Amino acid sequence: MPPHQSTAIGENLPDPKLLPAVEVDEMLAKIQHSHTYYYKMMNLEVWALVKTLDGVFPGAWGQFMSNRQLAVKEFLQRDRDPNCAIDLDGAEKDAETAGLEEEG
Repeated sequence: MPPHQSTAIGENLPDPKLLPAVEVDEMLAKIQHSHTYYYKMMNLEVWALVKTLDGVFPGAWGQFMSNRQLAVKEFLQRDRDPNCAIDLDGAEKDAETAGLEEEG
């Protein structure tokens, strides 16, 4: 019994060793185009989510990006100096003043 082959790649692709260079280049161009299309669709989906989020919770995306920027800065600081102590109480106070604490 032959080993199981993935169908995600597609069984209809010819062996690249048997193809002329022009056909290989065309296949590569098709693959690159499909990846470009995929990323454009992802960008469109993210944009739709952001617009929906801002419609339901005005200013939420801007606050998310501010929090993300702070988190990236802290991450980079910890990455540069593993012994660095980050003031988590200060971050919690920042979140509280931004109105991000959960209501209990």
